[in-house]
Amino acid sequence: MSNKTDHHSRHICDNSQYEKNLLGIILSDNSYADVIIPYLLAEDFATLEHKELFIVMSALYDLNISINDQQILSKAKALGFDKVREGLLANIYSNSGLPSNIQLYIRELIRLTKIRTLRSKLAKIDNDLYNSNSADPDEIISQIQSAIMEIDRGQDGEDFLSAKTVSDEFSNELSQLRDKDPSAISGVPTGYTALDELTQGLQDDAMIVIAARPGLGKTALALNIAVNVAQQKKPNNKRNRRVAFFSLEMSPKQLMGRIYSIATSIDQYKLKKPQLLTDNDMLKISNKKVNVIDKMNLFIDNTYENELQTLLWKCRRLNKVEPLDLIVVDYMQLIHSNKKGGSENRQMEITRISRSLKTLALELHVPIIVLSQLNRQTELRENKRPNLADLRESGSIENDADIVMFLYRDSYYNKETTKDNLSGTNYGDETEIIVAKHRSGATADLKVYFHRNIGKFTNYVIDGMPEDINNFKTKDLDS
Repeated sequence: MSNKTDHHSRHICDNSQYEKNLLGIILSDNSYADVIIPYLLAEDFATLEHKELFIVMSALYDLNISINDQQILSKAKALGFDKVREGLLANIYSNSGLPSNIQLYIRELIRLTKIRTLRSKLAKIDNDLYNSNSADPDEIISQIQSAIMEIDRGQDGEDFLSAKTVSDEFSNELSQLRDKDPSAISGVPTGYTALDELTQGLQDDAMIVIAARPGLGKTALALNIAVNVAQQKKPNNKRNRRVAFFSLEMSPKQLMGRIYSIATSIDQYKLKKPQLLTDNDMLKISNKKVNVIDKMNLFIDNTYENELQTLLWKCRRLNKVEPLDLIVVDYMQLIHSNKKGGSENRQMEITRISRSLKTLALELHVPIIVLSQLNRQTELRENKRPNLADLRESGSIENDADIVMFLYRDSYYNKETTKDNLSGTNYGDETEIIVAKHRSGATADLKVYFHRNIGKFTNYVIDGMPEDINNFKTKDLDS
């Protein structure tokens, strides 16, 4: 790179005047140190003498020592910073900024730090690409994504909120919800009456785990919820709720086949063998395509990417285009946090994945449904009903989850004594949703019907009416 380009690059990636403005404000009035020093890093100061001065000021601040000329020069000498001299302090004093512009100065310095860091990381990646013909493109993409996320120091909003700010938001929400229809719920409805009454819907920031042994319908339940949510109108908004679905087992076409079966109630086998479809079936398919499926605000991942950082990146990118209302990940044990492996054992890796997904829910303020396998111990016990200890590979899943739901179907394990209810009432196969953990409320064992031939879950029905939570025995509030 030419000297001219180097000079231009440095010029657009630093702002020594803003650096002087902030340092001068602290020198002029130490009380402003509380709203400046904790929010900046030494690397935010591109000019060496300003960086050294900030380090000195930070050291004095941490020791609760007055930040004045004498203390600064003494501390600088102790740290070996020979650029911090009386002449520098005089220059800083004369360039003190306006306290009312503190946030502007801070945001600008952080912005420039991000640019400098990103330039450096991308230059290294570019150099690696230039010097290697055997570079792995997927690994390079992962490095770029990691570099971007590494320099992201959070949202533009404040890191801390005062009690009054949070209190105002909370009380306003209470007032708004109180004025709503008593049957309204605060979260995103799943479409299942008893579950929605128990949980008040899928709450923002929540990680909901659906766990079961293979074949019990955890993917089907998650897909049913996604389909239900993607058809709902947002409150005070004409658009449908926005859903992202990540499947590491099934292709978008396979998932769409299931969605058509759910929407039309046509047997999945017939959709796989279209020659069996009748004219009436084709009419239903055409009708549901135009009036239901095409209008769903549902986005299905098309890459089968199982690398954690890539999944997080995609969610952030999709949410930035338009806020998401629900994310579904099928399933946790197929995700990897490091493609190249390493010394980290699988339990530690699952802990990292679980924590990252919960953090993502908090960051985006969106509920995330994560599917999980159960260990094989349930198959070896006489009592096959799952419990929290059965979550596979890591107790961190239970700790991170706000809600843990297990699926249990007696007919799955006791085929000789319990027949699938696929005829007569035609309600389907009775299935339990065991809400084993509920961070914000009671737990309960709920019932739904599973129509396996069409992959559809429906409300449990008694006397022709959907069952509500009052008919199920709830347990003590979860601590």
